[in-house]
Amino acid sequence: MKERNSGMVILVILMAASLGIFLFLYSKTGIAVETVRMKTEGSSLSDWRIEESAANGAPLAEDKSIYEASDQEIYDVYISIFPTKDANGEMLDFSSFGKHVSRDHTYNPTLNCNVQILEEDQKLDPLLNLDAKNATIRVRGNSSRGDTYKSYKVKFTDENESFLGQRNLNINKHSEDVTKIATKLETALLAEMDDVTSYRTYFMRLWIRDASLPKEQQKFEYYGLYTEIEQPNKAYLEARGLSSNASMYKARDFSFLLTDALKNVDDPDYDEQEFETVLSIREAKDHEKLLEMLEAVNDETNNFEEVFHHYFNEDNYLTWLAFSLLMGNDDIINHNFIIYNPDCSDTWYFIPWDFDGTLQFGEYESSLMKLPPSLQGGQKLNQSVLHRRYFRLEGSMEKIQKKMEELLEDHITRSRIEELTNAYLPVLEKTMTLEPDLSLLEMPPNELPGYLDRLYDGIYGNYEAFQTAIQYPVPMYVAQPTRNSDGTTHFSWQPSYSYQGRTITYNLQLFSDYYMNDLVLEKKGIIENYYDTEEELQSGIYYLKVTAVDSEGNEQLSMERYETMLTEVKGLNVNGLLEIEIR
Repeated sequence: MKERNSGMVILVILMAASLGIFLFLYSKTGIAVETVRMKTEGSSLSDWRIEESAANGAPLAEDKSIYEASDQEIYDVYISIFPTKDANGEMLDFSSFGKHVSRDHTYNPTLNCNVQILEEDQKLDPLLNLDAKNATIRVRGNSSRGDTYKSYKVKFTDENESFLGQRNLNINKHSEDVTKIATKLETALLAEMDDVTSYRTYFMRLWIRDASLPKEQQKFEYYGLYTEIEQPNKAYLEARGLSSNASMYKARDFSFLLTDALKNVDDPDYDEQEFETVLSIREAKDHEKLLEMLEAVNDETNNFEEVFHHYFNEDNYLTWLAFSLLMGNDDIINHNFIIYNPDCSDTWYFIPWDFDGTLQFGEYESSLMKLPPSLQGGQKLNQSVLHRRYFRLEGSMEKIQKKMEELLEDHITRSRIEELTNAYLPVLEKTMTLEPDLSLLEMPPNELPGYLDRLYDGIYGNYEAFQTAIQYPVPMYVAQPTRNSDGTTHFSWQPSYSYQGRTITYNLQLFSDYYMNDLVLEKKGIIENYYDTEEELQSGIYYLKVTAVDSEGNEQLSMERYETMLTEVKGLNVNGLLEIEIR
């Protein structure tokens, strides 16, 4: 009987085990279901507060499937530009675009036009009415506004017309792009990365007809190779599965300072035109959340680590920053980026913008952007309140370096760079040996393939420049001196610090000339961030150099830059030198 009972027990155990195995295997055949935390208390929608939003801190995840279009296709674009009356009733024509001045946005006429976009080498239909308006056109860009060959913003007026779903086209000449493929290359790389958005971009060859000329003189003139880049707006957000109920701003002169120009729409002193000298409004009903974020970022009494993680997504910030530094885009201090904030979230995200000044190496590096090793690798970004405060957080430099290494290992590899440049080279071969592109090249056409072959080395060199630069103290700003009551002079500057926690002292030199040949005063090993002279200095113009030196002997220049392009002497640019007046 005992044997029978023990047999039954064994049988029950085996059946239970079999059932357990069956249920386990069965559960593995089902489709996974994401687990969500259901709200069980205070379920009234009226209780919802943005400070506790589930969207706060969420990753920036876009639908990457929109980037499946071929990268190396060329579209032929024919634009007929018509005489158009402006708001004052004055008739303007294509020649009006020639009056644009670099960096001046106050003059910006919009003209009517007809736009036809064809596949490469496709001929215009002779039955098309090319004199019928279907779009408007204006000049776009900043420094390139004064160029002979300008960039254009085209907007279709007929709601039924678009180019691959886009009704607003940014057709860019990229006059400052040494490679002529920087936008295509970098947006292709961004399209493969998490935590950041990219753009759909297309090569275009452009022909323009000035319809204000007598009929017998009208013809489509060839303007060469352009790149069209998607417009960041509601449609851009919706195409990526992102919230289009959002605020979106493009930085114009914005270093996260809370300036007088930045006011909310209900402020009696609000001036939209003045606001947009700092931030161009892409999407926004009001600016309340922007101002709230800026107040927190600029409040030196708060815990910045908490502020940063409340208002920004660190993965997005690090990816945007690391990518920009690898591409050599130090020109993101106060422009060349977009900030985006969904309505139901307190979190702001960075979106890259404007890639023209990147991928410039060696002799083709801009003379204005050329920096000594201590100021490279993002050190100049300390001019921005947000970056300066983030860089001071413990471990921040290690996080940036790690993100750069991840991008180099997973996305910006030598093989991927070569694959992309080889795909774009046939486009350049079709266009760069023809005018006007031939005369606009920074180098002879036969040198361009070799330059593209070295792109990866230049990108990796930017990573090495970052590693070198962070060994130096942080650059600081120097103030204009003041007279003490006893006639001596008081010099002061922002305190510097070392990313590695090393001791910092300061050296001060005062010259009577910007070539720094005539030394008037020198003091080394200053402990404080100020210095009072022992003797009275004569009134006049001087040139001041203050450097920060760490305990390892690494010497950093200040943020100032003396540029003689603004004087009678041209071509001399001195980093770390401030012109001062002692009265």
